[in-house]
Amino acid sequence: MKEIEITKFLVSFTGQIENVVFPAGVFDELLYIQYEAVWGPDWSPVSGLTSGNSQMARSGANPEKVVFNMPLEMVFSSTNVSGWPQLVITVRAQNTIGGDTLRGYALVPLPATAGARACVAPLLRPLAATMLGEWLAWLTGRHPELAEPRMLASGKENYLLRTESYGTVEVLTSMVSKDFRRLGYDNQPSTNETYNS
Repeated sequence: MKEIEITKFLVSFTGQIENVVFPAGVFDELLYIQYEAVWGPDWSPVSGLTSGNSQMARSGANPEKVVFNMPLEMVFSSTNVSGWPQLVITVRAQNTIGGDTLRGYALVPLPATAGARACVAPLLRPLAATMLGEWLAWLTGRHPELAEPRMLASGKENYLLRTESYGTVEVLTSMVSKDFRRLGYDNQPSTNETYNS
């Protein structure tokens, strides 16, 4: 019997968006997150959700941390590793005075090696282009937003974008692949790692 030639590999990502941390604290606001996976032209989703919204959450005993534990699960197929999937995460707040406002964006590359990985990504918030815009953002609590947050993953058009770092997002993900090595790729973690004690 003739062996079937393999031209694509499968990659499965599972995990969760665990929490958001703001050093200045979150007090009377309800936060929620939106995520969207971004991938290259040779990739195609096979199953799972490549975008979603979380529940509303607020800080607990620690006023700096809001826990979401939002599950992630998606499977992709591809012919090459170019355009490896990434997550664009948007954090938004809802309060009685300002309504729905942006808290920041985070870009999280999905793991390229087999196994589990924790990633802490900085939250970026766009800055206004003028001093008047910055003053209005401070006065109203409404900051500039990107019309297309996916642009953060490309890196082509965001070289003029002014941002400030504003907190972090913690994401725990794991990756499993099928037929990856049969196509000539190696995604096993290095066994020669050194540990500092």
